Amino acid sequence: MTGRYRATATLTVLLSALAARPNPVRAEVSLTTVGDGWEFFSTGRVGAFLELLDGDGVPQAYLGGVPVHPVGNGGISGLSDPVLQPDGTYRQGPLQSFRIRSGFLGNILGLGVRRPLTERTTLTAFIAIWGTTETDSRRTFFKNLPDEREAYMKVSGPAGTLLLGRTLSLFSRGATEIDFLYGHGFAVGNPAGFDTNGPSAGHIGYGVLANVFVAGIAYATPVLHGLQLTLGYYDPATFVGLYWTRTKLGRPEAEATYDAQFGPSARLHLFVNGAWQKLYATDTPRSTTVYGAGAGGRLEVGPFHLGVAGHYGQGLGVHYFLDGSDAVLNQYTTQRLRKFDGAYVQSQLVLGRFDLGLGWGITRIYKLDEDYNQPQYYDPNTNQPKISFLRSQMGISAVVVCHVTRNLHVAADYFRADARWWLGEEQIVNGFNLGSTVTW
Repeated sequence: MTGRYRATATLTVLLSALAARPNPVRAEVSLTTVGDGWEFFSTGRVGAFLELLDGDGVPQAYLGGVPVHPVGNGGISGLSDPVLQPDGTYRQGPLQSFRIRSGFLGNILGLGVRRPLTERTTLTAFIAIWGTTETDSRRTFFKNLPDEREAYMKVSGPAGTLLLGRTLSLFSRGATEIDFLYGHGFAVGNPAGFDTNGPSAGHIGYGVLANVFVAGIAYATPVLHGLQLTLGYYDPATFVGLYWTRTKLGRPEAEATYDAQFGPSARLHLFVNGAWQKLYATDTPRSTTVYGAGAGGRLEVGPFHLGVAGHYGQGLGVHYFLDGSDAVLNQYTTQRLRKFDGAYVQSQLVLGRFDLGLGWGITRIYKLDEDYNQPQYYDPNTNQPKISFLRSQMGISAVVVCHVTRNLHVAADYFRADARWWLGEEQIVNGFNLGSTVTW
């Protein structure tokens, strides 16, 4: 996602999720106590990474040096060297490019206040502003505008937690947590937004469908024998410019989790989540349904950590939930939504101050019956398909993180992005990243 992360789906939780590890990250800084018992606190991070890309440019299909159809969304959109054809025309060639940019998360300033309402109930209000290290599309004169990613209030007590406002949604939360905790929390991963601006995306789009920042209301039950259920109802989203541009009611989502501890050094976290939303056409009474389900878990045995996740659904998008692109639907005939699935495996070995991570993931898009077998899909002038839409994106990653101090983290990582389209095009891009992050 061009920009794009866990048990209550807030920045505070993301940072505190690492607090029990060797060389723990401080989850927040208490600034002062003001007024009638209000505690004022801050969380955040600042990061910068040197990123080098080397591989293939965005593919095109050519016949005698002439493009016969465009290649749809997907892959890594970096500007590449043009290659001169024998007939004097040009096509996209090798890609090699460099930037200094944000990591998996952007630069974040989180500010919050909280106070006890009763002996066992606490009220919290929190806001997080995100920014990027790099300018938009390399325009050094362009402002780096702040982005309000989170703004919510919550009440936590013996009866559970009630949250109202803008924060991360529930569907595919568990998979995104795995990527943050065991993979790219202090690294880069896939170079999403490389030619525009970040943050980057870890394994998102390559096995992981990210949950999204959205306004809503969510209730999490108390934990009972390791089990917890969270229910959310969110502001609906649409596919901008992709036929299904109207909504009515909101979007329900849910996640169930189970946590177990086995002795002093082994623990298990399992999750299952899902979402459902109706979409409507603007100028007809037609409707369709976007739905998805995800499941997986994390296992930690001493220094070895393993996370596994998968997702399946209709109209989901490639990188984040309801990510609109030409991969989502057949735009030339029925406007039907396509099916998606994904699988992700991430391992981590914690050796003192060092974390070593290896990951693999794949996201797949399935054809509809009407794709490539109806005359309406072909350009009458060339008798070629009008577009080649994305078939799959597979990623392989390696990460090394050194926690120099509790708050300074240096990382080097590699990501191999392999994208393929339904008419045979392929793009392979290698990303090499080195940088550091300061957290508080």
